[in-house]
Amino acid sequence: LALVACLGPRAAASLRLVFQGFPLILQSIMGCAQSGAVHADLVRVVPRTNSDASAQDCAPESAALSLEQLGIEVPDVPGDIGLCGNLDPQVIRQVARRYKAWIHMNAADSPYFYHTELQQEDVVVEQCPFPGPPSMPSDAQAEALIDALDKLPRPLMLQCTSGMRAGAALLLWLAKHRGYSAQSAHQLATDADLKFYTRCVRCGPIREWLLQRLPEQDAAMVMAPQDGLVLRQLFDTESSTFTYLLGCMSSREAVLIDPVLEQKDRDLTVIDDMGLELRYVINTHAHADHITSGGAIRRERPEVKTVISKASGARADVHTEPGDQVRFGQFALEAVATPGHTSGCTTWLLRGTPHVAFTGDTLLIRGCGRTDFQQGDAGLLHDCVHSKIFSLPGDTLIYPGHDYKGRNVSTVEEERRFNPRLTKSREEFVELMAELGLPYPKKIDVAVPANMLCGVQD
Repeated sequence: LALVACLGPRAAASLRLVFQGFPLILQSIMGCAQSGAVHADLVRVVPRTNSDASAQDCAPESAALSLEQLGIEVPDVPGDIGLCGNLDPQVIRQVARRYKAWIHMNAADSPYFYHTELQQEDVVVEQCPFPGPPSMPSDAQAEALIDALDKLPRPLMLQCTSGMRAGAALLLWLAKHRGYSAQSAHQLATDADLKFYTRCVRCGPIREWLLQRLPEQDAAMVMAPQDGLVLRQLFDTESSTFTYLLGCMSSREAVLIDPVLEQKDRDLTVIDDMGLELRYVINTHAHADHITSGGAIRRERPEVKTVISKASGARADVHTEPGDQVRFGQFALEAVATPGHTSGCTTWLLRGTPHVAFTGDTLLIRGCGRTDFQQGDAGLLHDCVHSKIFSLPGDTLIYPGHDYKGRNVSTVEEERRFNPRLTKSREEFVELMAELGLPYPKKIDVAVPANMLCGVQD
């Protein structure tokens, strides 16, 4: 007012026009902003005058603010789930039109729990308390939220006070469904840039709570990615090798993939304790870092047959060609030739919902096997991964032959997007692999000759 009083009539009139037009200018700027998210508390519906109402009513739908501009985090991870904090009723209505379900993670008496407004937009609403620091969710609260995420339709919104606990709930749900170790969950949260994990300085307690609920890599984890299937992941700490036990619950038949000689007794004890009957021992290739226990197991249990690809040149009871199947009960593993690490590498694919791929050393979590010995070929490895593994559905679970950082499982989609080696062009990849300069495996002079004879040493 003091400024207007000091101006002449024309200047004062012009200034009044600027102030009157400011809401429309602000709305235009916010509608066109492309970088960063507008904080939810700053989003307001701009009042309209009669003079501009008709023009705004004719504005196309595309002129509406994006979810990011409305303060919604839309993580680039599976699940079709959005994350948000407290929102005003006007914003709630805008966002609700884009979602079929809504989980409110605060107390039911929260002033930001707009149950009625959401139901008016035909959104399925569920209230699942999920407290944050200093208290933490109980086991029952965590399980209730995971159950709600399982059953509610998509797209779905997770809402808490700031959106950070919502991010933790999303990661917990993904980790539980995929059987992630703590380090696998850490890898996904970092690569996908989940804000509660990578940007929130106050979220340390909820991050620690989440990771403590997930197993370590060397825990013998039992998963059931498909009905009637038992999948147990075992780990050898000396060679960082994963061994996989797969069993059919109806027939009790089982197969063992990439077993380690020093772990023979452990593996057979697990099989017996689970009431399974071992039918096949499969090697994805002739390993250079450990000796297979296939031959030793066969000596103890003559009914067991050893399996490896014909292209490997190694001794076994069964030599497979691409497309061959190894059956155990109602399930079958399909041989997919993926040479490059060695000339005889095979990925074993279990089709289902989801598919499960045991990739040996061909594809690792955020990496791949070396290509500088045993007829290795970097260009061929790149071609095989892209044409035969990355072509599988994105939710296909990737179980590698090794991991050296505490991780245990990934997916095709994660590796397509985040694998630092295999996201490179073929030419860049070949150059990178040629320049690694890795030392030879410590056991190569013993392991390779032994594995060419199915692990049997005279």
